Amino acid sequence: MISVNLVQATLADENGYAVILIYHKFDELNSPSTSTPIKDFENQMRYLYENNYNVVSLDKLIQYIKNKNIPPKTVVITIDDGYKSTMKAFKVLKKYNFPFTLFLYMEGIGRYPAYLTKNQIKKLKKYPYITFGNHSYSHKHFAKVKKGFNKKEYEKQFIEDTLKAEEKFKKLIGYKPKYYAYPYGDYNEILANILKKLGYKAAFTQDPSSVSYSYDFFTVPRQPIVGHWGSLKHFIKILNMKPLYIESYYPEYGILRKNPPGKIEAKIKNFNNYKNCGIYVSELGWLKPKIKNNILYVENLSPFKRWKNRIGFTCFEKSTNKQARFFYMVINPQ
Repeated sequence: MISVNLVQATLADENGYAVILIYHKFDELNSPSTSTPIKDFENQMRYLYENNYNVVSLDKLIQYIKNKNIPPKTVVITIDDGYKSTMKAFKVLKKYNFPFTLFLYMEGIGRYPAYLTKNQIKKLKKYPYITFGNHSYSHKHFAKVKKGFNKKEYEKQFIEDTLKAEEKFKKLIGYKPKYYAYPYGDYNEILANILKKLGYKAAFTQDPSSVSYSYDFFTVPRQPIVGHWGSLKHFIKILNMKPLYIESYYPEYGILRKNPPGKIEAKIKNFNNYKNCGIYVSELGWLKPKIKNNILYVENLSPFKRWKNRIGFTCFEKSTNKQARFFYMVINPQ
């Protein structure tokens, strides 16, 4: 089993956690799976405001994490890609003076009709509570690898794309980005290590979990609020979803060393506080785990067929009946 404490940097202690929301498009009927009706977005932002949520920038969240002191009800708002419909959300965010981060797909910005123009970027830059981040230049499935792939060539392609995005980003925004959102939310350990070496402070996934100590700064989870997940009911559920604290887990995130992995398991901290635990794998659905010595596990698995899978461990707190989650991604070379 991979040890979280030894391999991953501590993000926060159990006295606090944060929820990072991720949006893409707004009011785009042709993209129902990635679009959020602006009326729903307005309702969600009003809910945060009226219920005194601590909506902060990524800079502030990173500061909280380093100090191991995340205040209650902390939320971060992020928007990926930079579609023109972002301007609709911007009007709502300005209304509440909410900080937010916009991760830009750099090839599309100022070039393709669906994406923000340079003039729109200038308007956004004037807002004092906006942070811009890198969402790659070409928006490819970078995490996907072939069997026997050439690691040096693979690294070179990702580095070139990232630097190309940075070059345009600096011309447009005026500074080098320090945050990166993986295209499609797909990642592996090679990409994470490259971003560390290039000087990024954090990188963000689309793993549907709250931010806790069980993630390092280059696999920070975000909760997608899109499509059928955009209702206010689901939104409130997400805000109340707690992190599941993991002491160790297997297989580790990223590229699988063997397929099938033989078993999937996680050692749960303070296991006696939980009930009704389950294990999720994208291509297998929900699995009922066995339990031994505070370890949830399933074994005798068939080989994974998909090139990527999200693995999740979930339990319900006995005291609150709230769901707690830990999700991450594995990559199957094909």
